Amino acid sequence: MNFTLKGSQFLPVWIAFIFFFMIPYYLLQGEMASLTAIEVSSEGPSKLFFIYLLCVVSMAFVFLFYMVKLVVQSLEYNGVRLSVDYHPNKYIGIVITGIMLSIISLGIYIPWFIRNLHRFFVHGVVYNSHKFAFRGKGGRLFLTLTLTIFIPFLVLGIILFSILNSNIDLWIYQIIVMFALAPNIYLIYKWLVDIRYKNYMIKWETKFFPATGRIAGELVLAVLTLGIYFPMAYLRLYRYFTQHTKSNIVDGKQLIVGYDGHLWSDFLFIWGQILLMIVTLGIYYPWAFSRIIRRVLNQTYLSTLELSIA
Repeated sequence: MNFTLKGSQFLPVWIAFIFFFMIPYYLLQGEMASLTAIEVSSEGPSKLFFIYLLCVVSMAFVFLFYMVKLVVQSLEYNGVRLSVDYHPNKYIGIVITGIMLSIISLGIYIPWFIRNLHRFFVHGVVYNSHKFAFRGKGGRLFLTLTLTIFIPFLVLGIILFSILNSNIDLWIYQIIVMFALAPNIYLIYKWLVDIRYKNYMIKWETKFFPATGRIAGELVLAVLTLGIYFPMAYLRLYRYFTQHTKSNIVDGKQLIVGYDGHLWSDFLFIWGQILLMIVTLGIYYPWAFSRIIRRVLNQTYLSTLELSIA
């Protein structure tokens, strides 16, 4: 596989993101902080609060659209580049409808909103004149979010802040959160990877306890090392995720995915790119993003396994 996006191509999108999302976001944070003051909170949010909020929300979805389009169009497999068929008007309709229904339903509609967005982006991808299709259901995502986020963190909050009265070290709290997030990451990724291409049904075939144990272990190591280990955690989980991603058998053939990169070499490369971002105060980010993704994808393979039929 290959990734052809260059930093210079990503740079205009990154600059637009900083000016039209990050700056309004920080201004919004200032407005939210002012609401904590008694004299201001009694008057309610100012007009600027709603202007900044509208700008942040709208630009987040605009950036998401162009970022996904830019990334997908830069993917290549066997020298053939993926193409996209994204209709902006349809996307705007999904976003506006999703936001309104999420507000009206007090957040209950959010899983279906996410399903519609993910389906839009997957259904618009074309390879060799064939489109992909996403088969995940909103109801399943709703159940996943309820069981792995809402209920666990509600219980965790009650235990930590009511029963223990918040007398707990920050790093211990972070480790508990990492363990709580592991089932969520597992179930959401498994939900996301439910894609059809022609007659192939591509899924993530893993068992719950081994997978969540692996995810939790890598996240805990990242926390304990103050983030130093994080690139390695990403690479090890990426390798684990890819080697368990495969399709059904069609006419004696099965699609399999894998990553055969050198972990320590890639770990040092990623940290080198991160340090360049830090030194340049984020200006280097477009190039770091492009080079990290290209290095990882160049060592990722998608092949067809011929299976003998007795």
